[in-house]
Amino acid sequence: MGKKLDNLEDLSAFKLSDADRESLFEFQNECTVCWTNKEGWPVGMPHSFVWSGGKFWVHTTTNRKRVRALRARPQSCVVVSSLGTEMMGAMVTTKTLATVHDGDRDLVRWLLPLFLERVGMASDEEAFRQQMQLLDTPARVVIEFEPVDFFTYDSRALSESVASSGYNRWDRD
Repeated sequence: MGKKLDNLEDLSAFKLSDADRESLFEFQNECTVCWTNKEGWPVGMPHSFVWSGGKFWVHTTTNRKRVRALRARPQSCVVVSSLGTEMMGAMVTTKTLATVHDGDRDLVRWLLPLFLERVGMASDEEAFRQQMQLLDTPARVVIEFEPVDFFTYDSRALSESVASSGYNRWDRD
């Protein structure tokens, strides 16, 4: 039996293992990218992502405000939840440094097929070709998010700990 739980104020023991974190990044294809605007306000936007080489990769166009913001202030954050995956209850917040890659056609052409595969468009050859044509434009940029630190939570570990500790909310002193 594990440590008896008295409360849920400190959840720091309920972390994902590195292997589970990697699995989550493989199972999930959507994240929330967070940055700050020039007034200092935090802003976030969901993105489909590719996890490759220990980094998050997303694409967008140069006219998005987040591109200008991330160029000016690369300190950023990527949040990945397990919603919709077989790993329900797993969550990761990653402090990141963003690099906006402009004009690198080889990088765009590397990322787009991986992206389309992750979002389920690679099986239909015609749809894949059309999406590639729509996305592979001169204004397309790739944003690389290099992890600085990971903060994880695994509610499955918490549930197991509660079950094994014999915690009963009615038995409290």
